[in-house]
Amino acid sequence: MAIKLDTEQIKQLKEQLYTANRSSHFVIIVAISKQENTSVKMVTDWNNYLNMKTTNSDKFDFHVIRDILPITDNLVYWAVAQQNLHTAQTQGQQSEKVVDDLEFYTNKVMSENKVRSAEASGNN
Repeated sequence: MAIKLDTEQIKQLKEQLYTANRSSHFVIIVAISKQENTSVKMVTDWNNYLNMKTTNSDKFDFHVIRDILPITDNLVYWAVAQQNLHTAQTQGQQSEKVVDDLEFYTNKVMSENKVRSAEASGNN
């Protein structure tokens, strides 16, 4: 997609992810809506998963479907896409490109971890 990183940037970002992974490892989770019985799969870190589970348990059931993800190039790109979305939201900008990038790299991480994305399984 649109995110371009050179070899040195990927190496530096992997080191940052290894450091972050020590305090809150990366996981793939599913959130199932209690009202609509729809689900969404996402990549996140353990602390964010626990936070979502605590603050949204009245609306969603949360489950870890892949625990302790390996730090790969795809995870690096996912992290950059996640940060780009956060930055855009913080600045009050809406960009389909940023959302598309995050979806693209989320699906790449899921694929390499042998998790069918919502798109592939027909779920939302």
